[in-house]
Amino acid sequence: MDRIAIMDAIINEQQKVVDNLEYSVNRYVAASDLEEDSTIDPDDLSQQVQAKDMQLRFEQLLNKAQDDMSFLVVERDLSHSEIEKGSLVVLDGVILFVGLSVPKFEFKNQSVITFSTEAPAFKSLENHKVGDDVELGNQLYTIKEIL
Repeated sequence: MDRIAIMDAIINEQQKVVDNLEYSVNRYVAASDLEEDSTIDPDDLSQQVQAKDMQLRFEQLLNKAQDDMSFLVVERDLSHSEIEKGSLVVLDGVILFVGLSVPKFEFKNQSVITFSTEAPAFKSLENHKVGDDVELGNQLYTIKEIL
């Protein structure tokens, strides 16, 4: 299995997350940036405050997503021999990445699922090695590779 190609695919998915968050931040910046002189209605002021609050929340999410992207870029060229943060775990028809969460996607006819080390899936995989059977959800898988 080609770790770099899979990591590039995960980086592309993370870039979509970053792009969406940047769009949301910019949208709320515009909504919260009304001129106070033209805002006479108290309801407009209330909406402006809500928009600013949402802007700040999306900025926090964006900062986390950008940190996750930095992590992915560093991890891209590394390899792992055990299941830990940054590991790619190849199962029967499924590829798992430990370290962050992006929406599930397909890579060369295999599902790629990502999750953090706090996720129950990580606890199920922890301390297992190649050849071990692991149960995820109600499915039993065999660990084919750890990259």
